[in-house]
Amino acid sequence: MRRGTATALMTLAAVTALSGTAGSPALAGEPGADREEGCAPEITVTTEAGAGEVLALVDRLAADGATRAEIDAALADRACMTRAGSAALPPADGLTVAPPDVYVIAEVDGRDRWVAINAWRWDAVPAAPMTGDQAVVTWFDVPTTPIVKVVHHGGTTSQYPSVSREDAAELSPYGVGFLLPPQKSGTDMNVATGRSALVFEGTGPCTDLTARGAFAHTWGATAVTGIDIHAAGTTLTWSSTAGRALTLSEPTTVQDVCA
Repeated sequence: MRRGTATALMTLAAVTALSGTAGSPALAGEPGADREEGCAPEITVTTEAGAGEVLALVDRLAADGATRAEIDAALADRACMTRAGSAALPPADGLTVAPPDVYVIAEVDGRDRWVAINAWRWDAVPAAPMTGDQAVVTWFDVPTTPIVKVVHHGGTTSQYPSVSREDAAELSPYGVGFLLPPQKSGTDMNVATGRSALVFEGTGPCTDLTARGAFAHTWGATAVTGIDIHAAGTTLTWSSTAGRALTLSEPTTVQDVCA
């Protein structure tokens, strides 16, 4: 097996046009809180029936020749869904999401096995209340065979010790996503820092793979309620269009991911 090396790229593809940035350490509020109104979903994607209704809606629109932008607009209007990387969402102030680190770790039955590690860190505790789930996502642009997934997260002090979870909200050939219930004090929070890991194998002929990380931040009454990871990127479902931000990492490209 040929084993490639991971190199960080300096630009993002159009589908993920927002990169993770470090904002000001003094967080008086949250970005975007005065830009968007609340969203009451007509279709609730957290149920099987709702997810089926979304798929039926997309099928109908696609059959009618709707563009991707028109489909996205319909999903935003009826299901409060926003495609990750949308320019409408600002990055969270004070949050950094590093480009994923990708390593070859073993050869199993003649196949290279890899791990992608996605890391984030807050510079300071956000001032606004956080009552709904946050989300951390690792996304690949080519299909893989996922083997193991885990996330560790905690505070920067002993108030919130690091915890480990394996209950991913989404696991697909294109990556993994976790929903993280936040806890916060005036000086620390349980999602202040963390890392997720996805162990995977290739699925076909040797190819380049691009990995990206994302952290979806919510505050007030807003929560991330669903994650969908696919070849074109990551689609998040939110309980409201107010009180949300999305920080994306720069991409990491790996050569020769082989089956």
